[in-house]
Amino acid sequence: MQRKNLGTTMGYLVAVAALVSACMMFGCGSGDDENETTTRTVSGVPVAASASTVQAVVGQQFTAQDGLAFGQGAPNTPVTLTFGAPTSSTTAPFTLTNGNAAATGTVAFGSCTFTISNSNIAGLPAGTVIQTFTICNLVITATVPLTVGGGTGQATVALQLGRNGVVLITATLSVNLTITVSIDAGGHLVINGSSTDVVIPPNTGTTGTGGTP
Repeated sequence: MQRKNLGTTMGYLVAVAALVSACMMFGCGSGDDENETTTRTVSGVPVAASASTVQAVVGQQFTAQDGLAFGQGAPNTPVTLTFGAPTSSTTAPFTLTNGNAAATGTVAFGSCTFTISNSNIAGLPAGTVIQTFTICNLVITATVPLTVGGGTGQATVALQLGRNGVVLITATLSVNLTITVSIDAGGHLVINGSSTDVVIPPNTGTTGTGGTP
């Protein structure tokens, strides 16, 4: 009887040893590990500007310190850029302001091409088509980590415009202005209720997939 019990005990010990070995080789998840992967940080994430995404910033003034990137004749003093409500799936109106002068027109998304229809800004007359910005992103930074499939939070947003891989303008909103963001069950960033194609990786947020190269 003692030999039989000893054999049973040894069998249990062998099974436990095999289980421990498997956990060491392949990893055994825990509830805590799973919870760690559901909270994600959104920091400096680029989201391509489009008729859908600019809905989050309609009417808000982005301030750029130097207007020269809008054209060689543009003022080298601060300018503000404001998007209006999109008029189609690919376009939206805009207003560019420099002091008491202003230019209005339409921006076409894909990259961003600004066409001026009316203007009293020196160097940017009506009919001017500003060289296309191949970098045209809203850069999102949430104020707190977000939970996948969870509630919303607040985020700051900046506008980056550039060409040939170089950012020429980083325009910011007032420090008191934020937008609403969340992460859906698939890990995609949602801004002001509009889903984007940007996936926020677990435990990071320094990169995004939605920016225009």
